[in-house]
Amino acid sequence: MHKMSAYRIVLTPGGSGTPTAASVPWSASYEAEDAAITGGQVYTQGTVSNANGYAASGTKDVGSLGTASSKVDFTVTVPETGTYDLAILYGNQSGAPATQQLSVDGGEPVTVSYPSTENWTYRAKKDVTVRLTAGTHVLTLAKGDAEVTLDRIDLTARTGEPSASYEATLADISGRPSYDYSSSAGVGTGALVLRSGDKAVFDVYAPRDAYYTVVPRSSAAVQLTLHGETVTAAPGRPLRLYLVAGNNRIATTAQNASVRSLDVSGAGSTTGTLSYEGASAGLAGGARLVDSAHASAGSYIGWLGNSPESTAEFTVDAPRPGRYLLVVHYAHNDRRDNGHAYNTDIMSRTADITVGADAPRKVTFKNTWSWDDYWTLGVPVDLKQGVNKVTFGNASAWAPDIDRIELGRIVG
Repeated sequence: MHKMSAYRIVLTPGGSGTPTAASVPWSASYEAEDAAITGGQVYTQGTVSNANGYAASGTKDVGSLGTASSKVDFTVTVPETGTYDLAILYGNQSGAPATQQLSVDGGEPVTVSYPSTENWTYRAKKDVTVRLTAGTHVLTLAKGDAEVTLDRIDLTARTGEPSASYEATLADISGRPSYDYSSSAGVGTGALVLRSGDKAVFDVYAPRDAYYTVVPRSSAAVQLTLHGETVTAAPGRPLRLYLVAGNNRIATTAQNASVRSLDVSGAGSTTGTLSYEGASAGLAGGARLVDSAHASAGSYIGWLGNSPESTAEFTVDAPRPGRYLLVVHYAHNDRRDNGHAYNTDIMSRTADITVGADAPRKVTFKNTWSWDDYWTLGVPVDLKQGVNKVTFGNASAWAPDIDRIELGRIVG
C-alpha cells in the first residue's frame, strides 16, 4: 500500500442504540520525496520487488541532506487558522542528536532536535506544533547540526486539549465480567460490567513522563491500580495521575459497576515533580561528572558501577509520603559486535537502585543507540516524607550514564 499503516477493526453486537458519528480532526500527509528538495537525494527503499529492503512511507525517503544548504520544502494547505500538530517521520544515524531548522513561509526558524534511530532507515517520529493561517504555506526543514533522513510529515488540526478515550470493552480482562451493548451503555462500543473478582486492564499511552487527567466513565466507584498504587475513583471524577512516557497499564476493579471507558487528557504537566541534576549527587568509588553539551545541565554521571564502592547518591526531599515514580534520564551504547552485517549487536546495562534502608533493586536499562541520547525509565519507589537517600550502583558491571532524575507522586 502507499503508506505504512495499521488498522484495528472491532465488531460488536448492534444493540438497540444509535451509533455516534466519529469525531476525527482534519489531517493530511505529505511525502518528503514529493516536496521541493535542495541538496538532498531521493532513495527507493523496500518495494514489492525488493521485499527485504527497509520500509518507507511511499517506498521512498529523502537522504544525503548533509550540506549547509540542504533543505526540504513542503507545500501544505490547511482548512482554517489554528494550531496544528506536525509529526515528522525521520531517521538519524549520525551517532548523536541531530537538528534541523523549521520555518513557515521563510519566517524565523525554530530548532527541531531528532534523537538517534540507529540507522538512516530506522524510523522514529518527532512531534512539534505549528501555528498556521487558513490556506497554503511552505514548511521548510533545513539542515542544522548533523544530518537526518526525512520520510513523511503529517499535519493534524488540534481541536483542544490532547485526549484519548480507552474503551472498556477492548480492555484485557480477567474473571468473568459481562458486556452490555444496549442503548443504556452509552456511546462507544458498549460497557463492561465488573463485579467482585473481575478486572479490566487498560493500556494507556503517555507522550512524556508527567501528570495527566484520568477519568473513569462508570456507573459506580472503581479502583484504579497504577505502578503499585491503588486509588478509588467516583464516576466521572477526574484524577491527576503520573504516567511514564510510553505504555502504562491501569488495572480497574469494582464491586458492581458498568464501565464504558477510561478517558485520559492533558499535554503532560510537570508541576509538582521533583528534579535533581547529576551534579547534585554525592559520587564515590570512581564515579564522576563528565562534561557534555547534550546533558540537561552540561554534565552527566559517568564511570558509575563496576565495583561495590562506585555509587551515586541523590538526596531527595519528598513533600508527602507515598508511592512515587523515579524517572531516570540515562544513556549508554554498549555493543557486542559479532560481525553480523544485519545485526545491531546492542546490549543493555543494569543498575542497583537503593532507597533508604530498603534492599537494592536491580533495574535494566535499554540501549539508547548513542552515548549522547538520553532516554527515560520510570521505576516505582516508596518515599517517606522529608529526606530520602536514592543510591545508584552496580558491583559487577558498569551502570548507565545518568543525566538527572525526576520524581512524581503517582497520585498527584
